Amino acid sequence: MYRNDINHRLDTVSIEQQRKIAQAEVLWGQNIGDIRHIIKILYRSPAFTYALAEDKELNTGLIQRIFISFAESVHSLMQVRWLDENGLEKVRVDVKNGQVVTIAEQNLQNKMDRYYVAEGFKLDEGKIYLSNIDLNVENGAIEVPFKPTIRATIKTGASNGLRAGLLVLNYDLGELLAVIRSFDSERVTLQIVDKNGYWLKNSDQSLEWGRDLKNETNNISVLIPEVWNQINKQPSLSQFSHASGFASYECNNLAGNTFSVDITRSPSLCFLASTSQSVMTQLKIDALIPSLFLCATIVLLGIFILRREWDLKMKLIGLYREQERDKHKIEEGYENNRNLLQQQQLLQNDLVESRKLSALGMMVAGVAHELNTPIGTAILAASRLKSEHKRLAKAVLEGLSRNSLDQYLVSTQTGLELVEKSQKKAAELVKSFKRLAIDRAREDVVSYRLDVVVGDLITTLSPRLKDSQIELITDIESIEMVGRPGIVSHVLQNLLVNALQHAFKKEIGGKLTVTAVLCTNQRDVEIRVSDNGKGIAPEVLSNLFDPFVTTNRAEGNTGLGMHFVHQWVINSLNGSISVVSEQHKGTTFIIKLPRQYQE
Repeated sequence: MYRNDINHRLDTVSIEQQRKIAQAEVLWGQNIGDIRHIIKILYRSPAFTYALAEDKELNTGLIQRIFISFAESVHSLMQVRWLDENGLEKVRVDVKNGQVVTIAEQNLQNKMDRYYVAEGFKLDEGKIYLSNIDLNVENGAIEVPFKPTIRATIKTGASNGLRAGLLVLNYDLGELLAVIRSFDSERVTLQIVDKNGYWLKNSDQSLEWGRDLKNETNNISVLIPEVWNQINKQPSLSQFSHASGFASYECNNLAGNTFSVDITRSPSLCFLASTSQSVMTQLKIDALIPSLFLCATIVLLGIFILRREWDLKMKLIGLYREQERDKHKIEEGYENNRNLLQQQQLLQNDLVESRKLSALGMMVAGVAHELNTPIGTAILAASRLKSEHKRLAKAVLEGLSRNSLDQYLVSTQTGLELVEKSQKKAAELVKSFKRLAIDRAREDVVSYRLDVVVGDLITTLSPRLKDSQIELITDIESIEMVGRPGIVSHVLQNLLVNALQHAFKKEIGGKLTVTAVLCTNQRDVEIRVSDNGKGIAPEVLSNLFDPFVTTNRAEGNTGLGMHFVHQWVINSLNGSISVVSEQHKGTTFIIKLPRQYQE
């Protein structure tokens, strides 16, 4: 029982560790994706390319206005800069305490000595370079308070008709690290380690940023060498025990494979979820207490049974001695009636044996009754069907009784039915999420069924739909298509979430409809996403797909969702998208995609 209990508790800790690692990795992935999209949008902005045109005079005023617009719209953006080919800052905008500040010309610096500038210039034009995550440095000194920073660069040049230089965006990762720090619990703490073993995040903050602060001893290879050696052997591992406790970890490139086309270089990190030795000791103590209690109960019960047996035996002995005394008295007093005495003696012997058997029967019944409770409790307390199987196998070797087999079948029947039912349901959900995750993780052209892609998406959105008063209606034809299902799923998700956020009043609710049909030409597919909400204002509708157009900027919306939808449909899916809206009656997005995608 103790071994099963401690294994169950360790499994629970391991699951919590892996969940926290997955949450942290998702947050990192989302931020890297945002950085990639934002710098690409800025790089391809018509106004920016006009201001930086090679055949025109450098328009620093226009570039400043563009940078200010981006700085005001993009959360966590700390600096936007353009450097000339010599590494000299020509235009720079900083965000300080929530305020956008334009740096005067006399305060601009030459950044060619910074590693990320030198590396950015080495790349081909249009390729993204992501720097290491380190502390921001200004005028040769680390900023205080510390500002964890990642920098994204794109080289500009003649191949795109632009002046030679480098576009640099600095992102403040302090808020992201603070969110990940909030994941820590009493049982599990998250650590983030770079490829050289220096901590970016540790529960002991004095150990962080050892590389930047020139403190080489604040390194996992020095303080926990066995963990670092294991990381170098294997990029991911769960349930890893070491001298300091119990850990799981996952090491990977921040950008992964999703953005390999655009991002030439990005940093690698290890997410390490650990549980201290003191917590492990407490888990063992918590598992030991019920086992000790059960053992104590069995011992006390055994003592009670032995005492009862001893008392019954002493009573039988006393009765026997009393009968022997009576027998001798009768023999001495009635010598003349020896025959009668002999008959009486026989009757007395029968009575003694009868009483012995009666007492023994009562004792056996009492023992059976007392043992029935702990045995029944032990059987019911078995936490796993595997243990039941092992116990049955042992019983077969030692002599299986019909009663034992019947008890095993009865006790496992209900559990097996529940497990089977739960597993079928879980298998369907896992299969759905797995398909969705695979589709989202790749951008290559594959065959897929449109109704399956939409069904998987609706499954992931069902919790949010349940919390709202929105009725979702789908009518999707089973259409075999060739294309990029992950991007189709992204587009539909953005449209549905946008409708949930903007189309309805929370206290009123409404109706969402998603339909898809094969067009009469048999070559195209038409998808419609409709709502009966409040509609889109005419002044917004005309430029709905432009970047940074939003009616809810005060609630943290950047206005990039519809722009991304338009770009995905046009550039990635070779399709078209249009919108029809009437105020107070609703909005309909109409998407046409080729059934067979062609490069």
